[in-house]
This record gives sequence, structure tokens and C-alpha cells, in this order.
Amino acid sequence: MGHSQVNTKSISRIAAIQILYQFENENYKGDDDIDTLLMRIMDFYKNEDVKSDHDLAKDSRLKLRPSYNYLKGLVTFTCDNIDEIDKIIEQHLTQVWTLKNLPKLLYATLRVAICEIKYFPEIPRKVILNEYTDISANMLDDKEVGFVNSVLDSYATSTRSKD
Repeated sequence: MGHSQVNTKSISRIAAIQILYQFENENYKGDDDIDTLLMRIMDFYKNEDVKSDHDLAKDSRLKLRPSYNYLKGLVTFTCDNIDEIDKIIEQHLTQVWTLKNLPKLLYATLRVAICEIKYFPEIPRKVILNEYTDISANMLDDKEVGFVNSVLDSYATSTRSKD
């Protein structure tokens, strides 16, 4: 199916990473809880949609919105299991990176991806790996993309049979 696969789940994954990234950044100020961030990002996508309505390109990718349920599921499962997810990430870190010095966006990406591998068994792992490879390629630098791939691949291989 190729790249027509940019679907509501893909957008949900990106939005979940954005939420976890913001949450991590604002966490020490304690301003916003996860639900507030969830609502805010949903509003953002709704408003973006309005702008693109005036655009003639009706097939524009901006028309896409996250699936709210999937987004909420990803964010909730990630937050509820964050210590466990972080332990998994820690087991796959190289000498260079610790949880403390991981680039924040990279960290958020890993958290959501590991969550999905672990808690969403109905999604084929190949789909998950491809999705986060694409997402990383758009958001991270090459070295980080390679790192995400190797962590997810080794984690998925260790926990799931080739589904």
C-alpha cells in the first residue's frame, strides 16, 4: 500500500510523541497534566484542519486527524507504564547515552514506540517498526534514526515472535 498509509494511526503516533515530549519538558513546572496536553493537541489538529479547508488541495495531508482513541491509548499506556518502559529503554542504551542525556525528542519517540510494541500486540511489529522509522526520519537526525531502529528492532525481536 506504500505511502497512502499515512493514516489516522500514523498521525496519532506523531501526536503521542509530541505530547510526551511536551509533558517531559513541562513536567518540572507541573503546569499541565497529560489530559490537558491531550486536549490541546486534539484542538491543534482540529484547527489545522480548518486552515487546510481553504486550500484547494483537498487531498492535502493536513486533512488528516489523529484517531482520538488510539492517541489516548498510546499516551495513557505510555504514562501508566513509564517506569517499566524506561527500564526497557535503559537496557538498550549504549555507553554514550543515558536516560538523563538522551535527546528529549528521541526519548519521547522511544517511549511511545516501546509502549506500542509492548502493549498493542494486535499491531504487527513490522508495521510498528516501519512507522517509527518513518516518523524518526522526519523528526530526528540520522544517527538518532539509526539508534531508534536498532533499539526497537532488538526489543521487538526479543519480545515478539515474527508476527
